[in-house]
Amino acid sequence: MRALLLGGGNMGRAIGAALTARGDTIVAMLGRDAATTDPASLAPVDIAFEFTHADAILADTRFAAAAGTRVLVVGTSGWAGDQRLRDAVASVATDAGLRVIVGPTFSVATVLFTSIAVEAARRFGRFRDFDPYVFEHHRRTKPDRPSGTAIAIAEAMLPHLHSKRQARLPEGDGAPDPETLEVIALRAGASPGMHVVGFDAPGESIELRVTARDRSAYVAGALLAADTALADPDLPAGLISFAELLDRATTDH
Repeated sequence: MRALLLGGGNMGRAIGAALTARGDTIVAMLGRDAATTDPASLAPVDIAFEFTHADAILADTRFAAAAGTRVLVVGTSGWAGDQRLRDAVASVATDAGLRVIVGPTFSVATVLFTSIAVEAARRFGRFRDFDPYVFEHHRRTKPDRPSGTAIAIAEAMLPHLHSKRQARLPEGDGAPDPETLEVIALRAGASPGMHVVGFDAPGESIELRVTARDRSAYVAGALLAADTALADPDLPAGLISFAELLDRATTDH
């Protein structure tokens, strides 16, 4: 397949190495110099990967569309909460017939972990003694806190937690708001990613944990997303979440 890499950071380079190892052709790896490249000169592109910064996502989607890309996998974080930006990206994708796969993470284990966390929230959420929390640890240089994955996990749990009305980082110096699901973010060292969901009661507690050993988990998930989307002729143009894509791939439709 012909692949385009938008972003030359750690993930871009890791995906590039994986694509080369399996025999795919990389038509270009572009960073901030994308504006100097004619996207039509790269066409046709089967799959593209966008792992950059939130302020580049719209321009990169337009670039991928102009290069005739069939599937774009977006791993950039920090933009999904901006509804106007999401709508703009979706509009570009729909007009171009481009399938854009998005998600706070491309770790298959973390996507499945989220569904387990939601089921735990359903079961423990009815008991006020079991106070829930979400904790995440990433490398010191990760720009967003909390992580998009932690936010997604917390927001998915929230409707099932009868004692909580919001999820956010702790605020102030005193005792926390009892109706807030606390999301704790640690930035230290070189951790590629760890998320914990816990429920703490006076006499007992339970923790669920998912830990990435290295970036290979995210690379494997990004390639799986691209391959799965490319192989599904019924997948519509526009935005589709990685979790939805996995669900489609494992159920009849």
